[in-house]
Amino acid sequence: MTEAERDEMVAAQGGLCCICLKAPAVHVDHCHETGRVRGVLCFNCNSAIGKLGDDPDTLRRAISYLEGHAWKPTIVAQGVYRQPS
Repeated sequence: MTEAERDEMVAAQGGLCCICLKAPAVHVDHCHETGRVRGVLCFNCNSAIGKLGDDPDTLRRAISYLEGHAWKPTIVAQGVYRQPS
């Protein structure tokens, strides 16, 4: 990605991180598998999704947790759990 392309993305996002919509967009975020650029994020949001492994399912569980719905598996047998649907 060129600097001009990055600047164009930042301008299209209004200069703000496209996740938190508060902090300045400074870090180009990309998919580590495909290399495709997803957007420009602030440091905190870029770090957060990276620490969660860029995994949508992990992020969905984090959202559910923040909304007060913690994941509570059902124990089927010792060491065997059934996930809630």
